[in-house]
Parts: sequence; C-alpha cells; structure tokens
Amino acid sequence: MAPLLVVIAVLLIGGILALVLFGGGSSDKEASVSPSEDVQLAVPWIDPDRPPPVVGAVDTNPADDSLWLGTNTGLFRVPPEGGEPEKVTGMLSTKQYGEGEISQELAIRFEGPNRILASGHPPSESSLPPALGLIRSDDAGKTWSEVSEVGRADFHALQLSGDTLVAGRFGEAGISVSRDVGTTFENRTPPDPLVDLAVDPDDVHRWVATTATGLFTSRDEGKTWRQVDPVPNSWLTWPVGPDLYRIDPDSAVWHSADGGRTWEQRGSTGGEPQALGAGAPEQLYTVLLDGTVKQSDDGGRSWTDLVTP
Repeated sequence: MAPLLVVIAVLLIGGILALVLFGGGSSDKEASVSPSEDVQLAVPWIDPDRPPPVVGAVDTNPADDSLWLGTNTGLFRVPPEGGEPEKVTGMLSTKQYGEGEISQELAIRFEGPNRILASGHPPSESSLPPALGLIRSDDAGKTWSEVSEVGRADFHALQLSGDTLVAGRFGEAGISVSRDVGTTFENRTPPDPLVDLAVDPDDVHRWVATTATGLFTSRDEGKTWRQVDPVPNSWLTWPVGPDLYRIDPDSAVWHSADGGRTWEQRGSTGGEPQALGAGAPEQLYTVLLDGTVKQSDDGGRSWTDLVTP
C-alpha cells in the first residue's frame, strides 16, 4: 500500500502546482477573454479583428435622418445628434427555414422612411441559412420578410437607382441587377470581386466599382468596364446628381462630377475608413477601423466626430 500512497501524493501535489501556475476553475474565465471579445466590449458596434467587411454599409433613414451602420457585430442606429450607437435586433420570417433573429453582418439600403433592404448572415447558432438572400423590413429593422434568393445569395453593396436594384455578390466577380426591386435578377460580371459599388441615382446605366486592383467605370449597366484608377479598396457613395465621392484606404477623400472619369481631392478622414455613406447632397459619413463615426457637411473637405469610441 505504501507505494500506492506515494503515487497518490505525487499526483495531488502535481495538480496543486498546476492550478497555482496555470490557473483553473470557472473563476478565471475573464482572464481568458480573447482580444476580439475585448474589442467588442470596448466598442460594441465594430470588431476590427474579424475578417472583412468590418462595416457592410452606412446609410440614413429618411424618416428621422438617423444614421445606420451594418457591421460585423450588429445593425446599429445613431441618433441625428450623435451619441453611442443603439443596436437594432429584428426577427426574420421565411417560408422554408422558419424564423430567427438577425442583426450582425448585414448590408443595408433604405428604400424609403423606415423601409430597409438587406442581405447578409444570421448568428452562427441560428436555424436560418448562412446566406439570407434579399430581405426587407418595413418597420426600421424590427421585423423582416424574405424577398428572394434566401439560402442562395449573399449580396453586398446594395444600390438603388429608381426602381432598379444593383447588388454585388460577396466574394465573387458578380453583380445582380433587378428591375422589380429584388424579385428577379439579371447577371453582370465586373473585372474582379467588388469592394464597393456606386450607381448614378439619376442614370442607372452609369456604375462605378472598386476592387482590389483599382477603380472601374461602366456606361452600360455593367456590361463593359474601363479602369480609371489603380488605387485599390476604395469606398464609394453617390448621393444625388453628379456628385460622386470616394475614400481611399489612406483616408484621402475625393470628388468626381463626371461619373468617376476624373477626380479632385477634397480632404482626409484622418483614419482608415471601412465604409462611406451620404445623407444630404454634401453630407457624408464614414466609419473608421477603430469605431469612430465621422460626418462631413461640406462634401468631404472637413470632418467632425459624430461617434467617438
């Protein structure tokens, strides 16, 4: 029996030393939080450590001029006066897959007051399919219904020009065009998978796309393309009329009055942008990688902080 007692004593001492040296038990959960979770706790509306797109879309609600952010941690509403973003979680109802909550990883576009078109992904534990297709909310994100392509398509860079919807397909060199706002689609092929897309709000034939290899324009609804700038990974918005804007990864802000053929530098955001949106004709919004939301009221010449982490 003595050798057995020695073995047991050695095991007990080894276990105690392991607990002392390496920690143990549920009381140490907070000490093991990953850097990504730490960022989410500090800035709930953005997680820079997750794969891009970190911000899927920035748009304004015509009902109250609030700013909406579709990010990799949720769908957020920023009041017109600024302040911390408020998370909006809604319930999606589908015919084939039932119901489920949605919020994070949505690309959005407002059709009108409180009316949102969106695409993206549900939470990982959801019974909904990984690709949500095109969905719509008529009550500012509280409830959602399917439009088309649920379980099949993942749209990003949703753009509207009149009754025509233009939607880039995430991760592939493909763009879907719908004349009935999302029920049926035609396909177009850009030179590369899209980073961002802008469509002339007054002329659906004029498109501008950014990719990892540069900036391209089309004058025939994406049937043919011409490269006009080698700068990669820029962000675009085309709010109204001839005024087209872009922000490059180095934070430089540019303006074009001829559909993207030529560009004039306007200013700088002072940080790495993740998306670009617009409200009024010269009212621009961008979200930086650290979660700062900036606003410009003079077409990108100067910027102020609307949300500060």
